[in-house]
Amino acid sequence: MTVLEKAVQSLAEAIEALESRLDARLDDAAASDEAADAARRQATAARKQTDTAAKGVAAAITDLKLILAEDDRKKPE
Repeated sequence: MTVLEKAVQSLAEAIEALESRLDARLDDAAASDEAADAARRQATAARKQTDTAAKGVAAAITDLKLILAEDDRKKPE
């Protein structure tokens, strides 16, 4: 095998190794993107649940204030 043939073979092997590494990184990136998408979906769901809970707590506080105000009105002076 000539020096040129060896160089071409080495280059081909290096390119193949590089392609393998690139494929592995692309697979990792795809998995990372999927994980990020899942985290975004979970964050959106949590935000909606938090909003619903906050509205429920606000309504409960309003109800308690009305009950306390009514009790205050009923107390004899």
